[in-house]
Amino acid sequence: MPYKIPDIDGWMEECQMNWLYGTAQTMTSIVEIGSWKGRSTHALLSGCPGPVFAVDHFRGNPDEIGEGSAHFEATCTDIFPQFWANVGHFKNLVAMRMPSVVAAQYFAPASVDMVFIDGDHSTKEAIVSDLAVWRPKCRRLLCGHDASYITVQDALKEMGYRYQKVNGFAIWRLNFAT
Repeated sequence: MPYKIPDIDGWMEECQMNWLYGTAQTMTSIVEIGSWKGRSTHALLSGCPGPVFAVDHFRGNPDEIGEGSAHFEATCTDIFPQFWANVGHFKNLVAMRMPSVVAAQYFAPASVDMVFIDGDHSTKEAIVSDLAVWRPKCRRLLCGHDASYITVQDALKEMGYRYQKVNGFAIWRLNFAT
C-alpha cells in the first residue's frame, strides 16, 4: 500500500517522505532527532511497526529562529501541540520533549534499529554532538537529512563516516552490520 503524504508543515520532499516510510517498514524501532511539526515523524510512524521515539525540544534551531526564518514561529508559540495534533494518534509514538544529547542517555548501546538525525544544523559541533551520542545507540542504520549542508558534511567527515546520499536526495545514510 503506497504511503499517503499528509498535509503537515515541513521541508521534507515527497521522495524523501516515501524513502523514510519504506525504510521504516524494515525497522523494529526508530529514533528521530528533530521532529518539528511531525511531517517526517508521520512517515516513520506509518511504516515502523515498533516504537518511534520523536526527540525534539520544539524550540527551533538556533540559526533559524530570527524574524522571517523557518523556525521563527517557535519564538511566539509552543510548537508541541501542533506536533501532537499531527501525530499524537499513533500508538507507537514516544515523544521525548528534550534536547537530543539528554534523550540519548535513556538508550542502551545498540538498542534501536534506526536513528534519523534532522536536528540542529547550525554548527558542525552540534551535529558532531548528535552523531557522537547516537551512533552507539544504533544497530542497523544511522541516517539524516540535509546532506547538502556544509555543517552536516563537515561533521560526518570529522567523525570519519563515509556516507551515501540516498538516490541523490538530501538524505545521507550509514549502514551497519545486522
